[in-house]
Amino acid sequence: MRRKPVILCVGDASSVLKDRHMLLEEDGYRVLTATSGKDALQVFASNPVDLVLFDQYMPQMNNNNGDVTAVHMRACKPDVPIALLSCDEQPRPGALETIDAFISRAEPITGLLEKVDYLLSLRFLFQPLDGSWADEVGVKLKH
Repeated sequence: MRRKPVILCVGDASSVLKDRHMLLEEDGYRVLTATSGKDALQVFASNPVDLVLFDQYMPQMNNNNGDVTAVHMRACKPDVPIALLSCDEQPRPGALETIDAFISRAEPITGLLEKVDYLLSLRFLFQPLDGSWADEVGVKLKH
């Protein structure tokens, strides 16, 4: 059985999360959501997450960003890519130390989907060669 890649979207605006959820599901992904860093860590730890998309500014998170949450996620599952979404044109100083990609909301939706596809392809590219991940996402390995 083929498993859809799982994306965890973290943000405090429910309307934005709902829109992102619909967009990503329509593009073939399974989407989980969280509205705080604490919720995000619980969802991340208890699900097979393949990619995390963080909103940059969230009042409930330390220093209005996901740095602390991203550090904990990285310690738990270091191979899962983390992307930061922002209204800003550039990432804030130091942001790229805890994340793998920066995506500006000024980019068209196709840009977001292309970066999501790219980050997921990197995740699956560097998986162990035991084949278990390949079965989950429907990739056929030559033996």
